[in-house]
Amino acid sequence: MSINRNGVGRLHRQVRAAIAGSVLVAAAPGAMAATIMVDSGGDMSGGDGCTLRSAIMAANDNATVGGCAAGDDNNDTIVFADGVAGGTIMLAGEALPTIEGGSTLTIGAADGDGGDSDEDADGVTIDANGQSRIFTNQGQLTLNHLVLVNGMTAGGDAGADDRSGGAILNDDGGVLTVNGGAMRDNTADRAGGAIEEASGVSIDDDDDDDSLDNVRVTLNGVEFSGNDAGMNPGNGGALHVTGGGDIRIDGGAFSDNIAVEGGALWNNGGTMHVDGVAFSGNTATGPAADQGGGAIYAESNGGTLIIDDSRFVENRAGADDSNQMDGADSASSGGAILASTGTTLRVHDSSFRMNAARRAGGAIEVLAGTDTMLDNVTATGNDAGMNPGNGGVVHVTGDGDVDVNGGIFARNTAVEGGAFWNNQGDMHFDGVSIVNNEATGDGADQGGGGIFAEAEANEGEGSGMVTIRNSRIATNRATGDAGSGGALLVSPGATAEITDSRIEGNRANRAGAGIEVADGTVTMLRVTLGGVSSALGNAIDPSPNPGNGGGLHIGGAGSVTIERSSVGYNSAVEGGGLWNSGAGTLDLDNVTVSNNSADTGAGVYLDGAGGSITLDYVTVTDNAGTGVDAAEEAGGSIAIRNSLISGNDTDLGSGVAAEADDGNVTGDVALDGAYRLFGGTTPTQPLATGSAALDSNADCDDMDVDQRGADRGFDAGDSDAGDCDAGAFELTDDPVLTATAVDLDDVVIEADDEADSVAVLGVTLSNDSDDSVNVGGFSGYLERDDMLPEDVDPADLDLTVYVDGNDNGRFDAGGDMAVGSGSVADNGTTFSVTFADGAGVSIPANDSVTYLLVADDGDDDADSEAMIGLMDLGGSGTNAGVLYAGGALLGLVGLLSVGGMRRRTQLLLVVAVIALTLTACSDSDGDGVDLGQPGDNGDMNDDMDDDVMGMGQLRFVLQSLDTTDGADETDLVVGDGLPVRGATVAFEVEQSASASDDMR
Repeated sequence: MSINRNGVGRLHRQVRAAIAGSVLVAAAPGAMAATIMVDSGGDMSGGDGCTLRSAIMAANDNATVGGCAAGDDNNDTIVFADGVAGGTIMLAGEALPTIEGGSTLTIGAADGDGGDSDEDADGVTIDANGQSRIFTNQGQLTLNHLVLVNGMTAGGDAGADDRSGGAILNDDGGVLTVNGGAMRDNTADRAGGAIEEASGVSIDDDDDDDSLDNVRVTLNGVEFSGNDAGMNPGNGGALHVTGGGDIRIDGGAFSDNIAVEGGALWNNGGTMHVDGVAFSGNTATGPAADQGGGAIYAESNGGTLIIDDSRFVENRAGADDSNQMDGADSASSGGAILASTGTTLRVHDSSFRMNAARRAGGAIEVLAGTDTMLDNVTATGNDAGMNPGNGGVVHVTGDGDVDVNGGIFARNTAVEGGAFWNNQGDMHFDGVSIVNNEATGDGADQGGGGIFAEAEANEGEGSGMVTIRNSRIATNRATGDAGSGGALLVSPGATAEITDSRIEGNRANRAGAGIEVADGTVTMLRVTLGGVSSALGNAIDPSPNPGNGGGLHIGGAGSVTIERSSVGYNSAVEGGGLWNSGAGTLDLDNVTVSNNSADTGAGVYLDGAGGSITLDYVTVTDNAGTGVDAAEEAGGSIAIRNSLISGNDTDLGSGVAAEADDGNVTGDVALDGAYRLFGGTTPTQPLATGSAALDSNADCDDMDVDQRGADRGFDAGDSDAGDCDAGAFELTDDPVLTATAVDLDDVVIEADDEADSVAVLGVTLSNDSDDSVNVGGFSGYLERDDMLPEDVDPADLDLTVYVDGNDNGRFDAGGDMAVGSGSVADNGTTFSVTFADGAGVSIPANDSVTYLLVADDGDDDADSEAMIGLMDLGGSGTNAGVLYAGGALLGLVGLLSVGGMRRRTQLLLVVAVIALTLTACSDSDGDGVDLGQPGDNGDMNDDMDDDVMGMGQLRFVLQSLDTTDGADETDLVVGDGLPVRGATVAFEVEQSASASDDMR
């Protein structure tokens, strides 16, 4: 794994700071301290020279030993003379003397005390030659820049301590700090291939008043590789914790370590905090279902594991096929992490790539009673295995709870649950992108390309709960022969609640290309199931078997309620949009079902009279086939009220009735253009003035709203039937602005570019009415479906809106006025901008306005001056320029010249990604780079065939216009032409994800 130069420099700075802190502790005022110089590289005590062995004895005894000066008051430092520094001390078959309790000892000079400040000071290697452990510590021991190799514990019938800690045993009362250096190829028989923490503290020793009062091992920038915990039982390839001691690991790397549980780390009842660490190629070989954790195992003693800014690459639970230490039937779980019963797991700003398990949890396995949070995590290319192979990223056994906030989960694989597999607990998603994952299971009850929601058979309904908010589940696949639920499979007894999310472009072979509800319960609110083009529709493809339910399939006695949502451009053999079984329940309220296709029941289909479908204020239009259809003698189980069924190849199937007396309108009616976003966050089918669907019924009151959230009961004509329109759309007098994308060039940022920000989105709002329109702000989402460079976090951006007050088509620093501000949400997925603190800005009558939003990460300590390059925005008379703003770019892009306007007030919405440290993606290891080239964006309101972002890419999408503060919650500002997508921004990434240690 390559480490970029910036990363190495940062690591050295961290280690130097840690060493300085250690030295200050060792030489506290009032304490006597001695410095003992080791001038002999041998391992004998006594004699004329001072060996390391003799130096430790001198420190312990406060007496001269051989050629070593006496220690002083048990607070000593051992350094190495020039002739020893940089060399190897070979132990003679016996561990070094135990550092005694009550003593404080530092071994190895701090930077600036005899070492090269740019490299590891001293760099002494201590080699046990496979004959003994190296250190046993019962005092306060600090090691600076030492390399410990080939340590070996006792085996056989020896005690637990004697068989643990191949390099270091942190024994009774010991406190250990290691700054820099490495531990390689050390071996234990029981646990802790390199380090065993057995200081004897318990959880009760932690008074919770100081987060550091129970820390027993601190590791700063240490490299661990090739360490082995043994097999008796064999826990913690690099580090094992016995008891309740807390562990702090800051920086460093763990690679190619091996254990039965916890290939690198094994935590117990305390808190282990891991920050800025790389884990690669570690292996846990334990074959049982509750064994594994290729990198980290958290034991079931109520401990806490906190992980920040770390990377897990190619770790494995279960040996590979070429070295099956655990046998072909291994059930090892948690390719990177296994959190055992009752533990707490927190993972922030970290990445998991190409980890693998044999049983479940390609990246993470959590057991019953656990509490897990994943915050801004990226997980790509992880594999859950085949025995049975559940949860490509996360698998939950029992009633563990999981919260997933933000993050990207892409190209993961499992038999069930390509990315996530939930059991009896609660699994919550907020602002998450789950894209391009695969579930390979062949059974009809297998699949869930993105998410599989299971429930314990004896627990009953509600046993397993999945909640999805503000998320995108796209292009996932259930590829087994009878695989179902391309995006989501909800098993019997499980429940899913989906809100403000998009489920698009997913595939399955048997049923439910979007969602399969197999006797479970699902509710959806403001969900887009499919999209506004065939590219975004969910489809039964490529091998229909039989091929039912393009958007949704309900099996058995499943129950689904859909409100204020849209179902568009999905396709299947039967039930292109929605398919309900002869025992299931499907209720639709304020839903648009449009442009779906199927041989039978293109829009909505009921498979038997024992099931039921209710449509209330539903629009079913322009489906390629029958709009609402049913199997023979089942049509009477479909109840349709206040709905519009129009423009389908055939509106109603045999036995299906939509009576006018029930407020329904069928046949040809006047529509206003195509199915599209027209206010709100889900696509609708607008009605034209004079449409027969207007004011067709009185079955609504002042509390009713349409699919978009607009007031029902708006009187649009002279009808005596009522004031409410049929279908999901109510024609109102809410203002309409036409939104037009500004065509920005796509951008590729290479690692050696000096520019570290780009403009990505432009929009012009046109007001064709005779009245001005106030806009309170914008909102939208980020399309980001794969890893970005580590230092790129969209949630860090501060957004500011400026007006081009000089009407010169340029942003003039100091001259143009800021009119609003906003931010990207903590989930890194949604963004919003408010004008004038909610008071709004005015779009004049019969005029057009273009908006400029500038993004700033607020970092005043950037390493270099940021610059934005010139960009051609199209049109004649385009101007472009460059603005420098110290360490953080404010941004400048020329504006599109718009002719024929009475008045020219221009702003440009530009979202800039600021201060990205792109040298993290350097090609220093020779693996080559992949620029992740974006597709041709063309007309940004087209079919968007390039909708999915690749590795290193992101795009901002403007989804809705917001009203001003104080407006009624049912008031709208309609942006006709939304969503508006910006240019694709592609950051250079390495072709081999394993070679890049600074991507997340």
